[in-house]
Amino acid sequence: MPRMTAPPERPAIRPLDVQRIDEPDDAGSDRRGIVLTDRLGLSEPTFVPEALLPIVGRCTGEYTVSEILAAAAPQFEEPPPREFVEQLVRDLDDRGLLVGPRFDTLVAERADEFLAQGTRPATHAGSAGYPASADALRTALRALVPGPAAKARPLRGLIAPHIDLGRGRAGYQAAYERLLAAPPADLYVIFGTGHAGPSAPVTGLPLDWQTPLGTAPTDREFLARIHDALGAPDPGDLLIHRDEHSIEFQVLFLQHVHALRDLPPPRVAGFLCGSLPSVSGDPLAEEYGEQIVAAFHAAAEAHTGTVCWIAGADLAHIGPFFGDQTAIDDDRLTTLATAEHDRLAHLQAGRPGAFHAAVEATGNPDRVCSAPAIALTAALATGPGELLHYGQARAEDDSQTVSFCAMAFA
Repeated sequence: MPRMTAPPERPAIRPLDVQRIDEPDDAGSDRRGIVLTDRLGLSEPTFVPEALLPIVGRCTGEYTVSEILAAAAPQFEEPPPREFVEQLVRDLDDRGLLVGPRFDTLVAERADEFLAQGTRPATHAGSAGYPASADALRTALRALVPGPAAKARPLRGLIAPHIDLGRGRAGYQAAYERLLAAPPADLYVIFGTGHAGPSAPVTGLPLDWQTPLGTAPTDREFLARIHDALGAPDPGDLLIHRDEHSIEFQVLFLQHVHALRDLPPPRVAGFLCGSLPSVSGDPLAEEYGEQIVAAFHAAAEAHTGTVCWIAGADLAHIGPFFGDQTAIDDDRLTTLATAEHDRLAHLQAGRPGAFHAAVEATGNPDRVCSAPAIALTAALATGPGELLHYGQARAEDDSQTVSFCAMAFA
């Protein structure tokens, strides 16, 4: 039965993934329109017929239902009745697709359900290079990081890829061979890229991490110190942790390295990164960025034992798959490598803020996705980084390339 309460006064659709549909469905019906997909998974994908786009497209929070109807009317042979538009808005609201109390309630309920699980499941087991079977996974990881390794200085920080293990194997190998060579840390604080766009710069997850290799415990006290200093996590940002891979892949390798040493499972604290707000491009030189770094330093000082900071981070995303007009070629990749080595040189010189500023300087045309995670890791590790590996994963059809690196801070 249609809901009879009043629709939102100025309906505003939340940020959603939009896919254009121009072909008939399997039954031959006309399916021209768009599909709205919610990254938080609060609702099933919603098909909006092309005929309704003049209405739905004006649900921006700027207009009342009356204003939407008046503006859309010229695009209809016969304008729909107001009651129809009100019900359409109610339907969007019921699905949690609009900003407002209904969405807030849904996301809070789902976040509570997620946190009640106690552990975060291995949602990416079975992806490329990451077998879902524990035995097959151990075999695959031993092929990458076999151990034992020559002894090396303790690590304060590490940058490792978060691309799938199949394409990023050389980067993971370089990063975690170096970590294996160092004495183990008592706590690994992992900064992962939040690809679904968290609203906050950092959001810690107070759940243990499950993979086919077992469970890595989370230091909830460390997380609590951070959020006591920076504010409680947003429920929607917590939900992004469910499907994000950037931290899960680091936990996996940490478990493997600890198993090679016959050590207990690694103790971790995982934080997803949104954007770091900045006026200058260098957030670490501005008050809010300084507060974030200070909060982590204080939590580390209060922690009993050694801390290693880890970024689960990729670099550029280029090619038509990501919106570029031309396919990948050798010249483009050479140009990219030069630009990226110039940016990475800031980290090698101990200037993480300058690295972030260099990424953002011209609007980030290479779509570097992990500048916040990298900048925070390098700032907390302090000092110059050693570039262990730089790689580019180029698609066979030249539709895309994703780049990544491994870097150690000792």
